[in-house]
Amino acid sequence: MHIGSRTAASSFGIFKTFTLLQIAQTFGWYIFSAWWFTQVYVWSSSGDSNLALVKWGRPHERPTMNERPIYLNSFHVFLACVQAVFHLYYDYDQIAVPIAERSSRTNDERTHPVPSTSKYLQRVLPQILAAGALRSVTVAATSLVIYPIFFRRFAWSWSLYFAKLFFSFPRSAAEPQSFVPSIFPYFFFKTLVPGVLLVLSWQTANLFYSVFIGKEPLKRGQPLTTEAKDPNGSLISGLKAKKEVVKTFALWELSLISQRIPDRRKAIFNEIDREGGSAWSQVLACTTDVIKAINTRIEESKNPAPVTKPLPQAKKPEPVLQTLPRLSEPIKDDNIFTTAPKATSRQDKFGDAFSSAAKSIGQSEDWTPTARARVRDVFDRASSAMLSPEQKQKYLSSPQKFKLLTGSPSTTHRPDDMNPVLAQILRSPIGQPLRQTYAQRLSSIVLGTPESSLSLIVDAVESLTRLLIASLAEDPYGKVQADVPSVVRLLTQTTLALDAFAHQGGLDAHWTDINFPPSSDPQAQSVARLVPDVEVVLGTLRGGLKDLLTAFRPYLRDIGIAGKDLRLAKEAAGIDGEEVL
Repeated sequence: MHIGSRTAASSFGIFKTFTLLQIAQTFGWYIFSAWWFTQVYVWSSSGDSNLALVKWGRPHERPTMNERPIYLNSFHVFLACVQAVFHLYYDYDQIAVPIAERSSRTNDERTHPVPSTSKYLQRVLPQILAAGALRSVTVAATSLVIYPIFFRRFAWSWSLYFAKLFFSFPRSAAEPQSFVPSIFPYFFFKTLVPGVLLVLSWQTANLFYSVFIGKEPLKRGQPLTTEAKDPNGSLISGLKAKKEVVKTFALWELSLISQRIPDRRKAIFNEIDREGGSAWSQVLACTTDVIKAINTRIEESKNPAPVTKPLPQAKKPEPVLQTLPRLSEPIKDDNIFTTAPKATSRQDKFGDAFSSAAKSIGQSEDWTPTARARVRDVFDRASSAMLSPEQKQKYLSSPQKFKLLTGSPSTTHRPDDMNPVLAQILRSPIGQPLRQTYAQRLSSIVLGTPESSLSLIVDAVESLTRLLIASLAEDPYGKVQADVPSVVRLLTQTTLALDAFAHQGGLDAHWTDINFPPSSDPQAQSVARLVPDVEVVLGTLRGGLKDLLTAFRPYLRDIGIAGKDLRLAKEAAGIDGEEVL
């Protein structure tokens, strides 16, 4: 079970995040539930259904195997395997928590507008039931071919092995008597009903579990930790939890407290003698760690850690071999950066001419993505410190080479230059799992892997900004306001870094992303760089920063937000330069 969607650079990368244990557990539980459902169905059926494993003949005849329960068990196992594949592919483990963009909120201030359970079920349940019924019928039709050819003998021998523990069978019962089962086609139609019921039970169980687990962490309108002996301690323990599910619901509860419950906000501000620091300082540390993780992941993607090679082990001395006389000169071990002496012999002159020609072919004037990203980062920092926004814009409109270094969309991706055969493979269903799209790569970097931390980030920013704004009227000691400058700088830095990384060429399109627009169409590229989940994060950061600057407008200079910090904060929040705070 997890909250965020699975993230990776490609669909194949998402598949690699599954461990063998997760796959085995998924298939194992589905197969076990299918077997148990079959046993209950057989036990509850009447004698006329003829679902016993053994058929009794006349008194003088020995018992024989009944293929009806064998096929029924096999069919339900097929359904279990297919359902397990759908479970992994469509990620039934995810608890869907809706997240509202700031621009779409009107009177409802909730970051997670959970719909009414009855209305949601009325809308989704018919689709789930129809898909389950269609899946069951499709597998049943497929089993008409798969069962006789591939699984009939195995299922027969396996059932016979257990039946022999209690009954005596003739040798003729070792194998089925005919290639086509005698139970077809009449019994095929009788298995459709239990098959549909089995799939619908799986579908509805997954749906109801996700719906009721994904509700707001409230009980009678109050946070779940309200009834604890130490409400703030329970909340902080959840914020520090290592499990993402626990941490997500704790931050969701903190967001609700910051929006609706002034008594709990005051309790956080008033508790200053808690072990490990005041309640506010621990809440601040937990929320800022979530926001700082965005910058950390962006920096790690720009400067990946070098692969550490194991230290070479001491080799045993090898015996000296007597070789033939050397026909060529030994390899030089001089300093390669020193100027080479001029060639004197004809052989040396020919070697110099050949090496210079090879170097001219292999050299390229283009920058590598890593070098270009580093130069862009240096320029952004230097220009923000030394230049005004107007001067920076003037330099951004200078020659093309300078634009490449200062953040314009990358020109390294040229799908037109790709081999047509390779491009056709990548466009086909076979190549689709290998494509590393811009949206997938950006989401995996900004939101983290293997699951997205979108809900964590939104709740952390919302909780932090709303608590700081509420401290103006509810903090009796006035200590919370001392953290406003550091929070403003953190939100400013994160917003500017994320905007530059996502929209200004900080991340290049991968060569397998054949649908990404070429550099000759910058407008289409700018549209392709708009990833919905990342835009939600950017909107939340900008909105929270703007709310902070607006609420603390009379006190900005007194608390240390002025000059460069104020200018960058206004730029990050999208506040016009003419607007005075």
